Amino acid sequence: MFESHVSRTGPLITLLGVVVLGASCFAWSRIHAFHRSYDLQGDYQWVRADSSTDPAIESDEVWQASATCQLPYFIGATLRAKAALKAFYDAAPEEISEWRDRPARPRSPRAPSNEADFQNLLRREQAELERSIAEADYESQLHAKYMEWYATASKLEDQAKQWQQRLINVADRRVTVSEAHSQNFRMVSANGIKQVGANENLEQHMLLLLELSGFSKDQLQALKARCVEVIAVKKILGQAKLWRWPVDYPASFWLGLELVFVGLFFSPISSWISAADPRSERRRQGMVAVRHIGLPKG
Repeated sequence: MFESHVSRTGPLITLLGVVVLGASCFAWSRIHAFHRSYDLQGDYQWVRADSSTDPAIESDEVWQASATCQLPYFIGATLRAKAALKAFYDAAPEEISEWRDRPARPRSPRAPSNEADFQNLLRREQAELERSIAEADYESQLHAKYMEWYATASKLEDQAKQWQQRLINVADRRVTVSEAHSQNFRMVSANGIKQVGANENLEQHMLLLLELSGFSKDQLQALKARCVEVIAVKKILGQAKLWRWPVDYPASFWLGLELVFVGLFFSPISSWISAADPRSERRRQGMVAVRHIGLPKG
């Protein structure tokens, strides 16, 4: 009889522990869902729109471009800018070409060692100063005569430098449509310019924020088709963090867990205690003998 009581007590304790754990988990999940639904600072996460069936709290688009894919386009643009500058210099007017190709001035001699060398140095410095003034005057005349050429040359030089710097700064870039609208709104507020509409110039604005402007129309479309990935995303309530359960409900969690372990080990421990106690062993043997003989218990 004692063994039958022991064999039934363990599973009952385990079942009680499972019930306590289940009730604790159910209460925690309900309270957690309540707070996530009504707390404005709740736990949210952005996921791909096609990766979850949860209802969207907010939707957006992510535009991203990898540096590895962009690199050949920026290398090509930099080389073209430098080639255009070189071709423009090669086709310069004859006076400008001669001026640009003039021999460099010789370096100043070493410091004089005596009075005669010092006087010679003064004369050379005076002649060098007069020559510099004359060259500056002549260069000013060239700029005035070929003003348009110099303006174009300056523009091409700036473009070549800009493309070179952009090539150095190529990196993985990422921007969202909401960020684009936010930046556009700030530009409207600051400068009073026309705001980009929902569809009007949105693509150009997104490519500008990805720092992909400056290419020709065909090159830009090819770059967008090959390198720009547009991902639809949505904002959903974050998943419940199960590790918070024992932190938020420590009493019921640890009580239920303790009951489960006690129930699982109750029968082995009871058997071990009974085997170690001589009186329990004699009682067990007596009960076995009574059962076989059929005598009344007592």
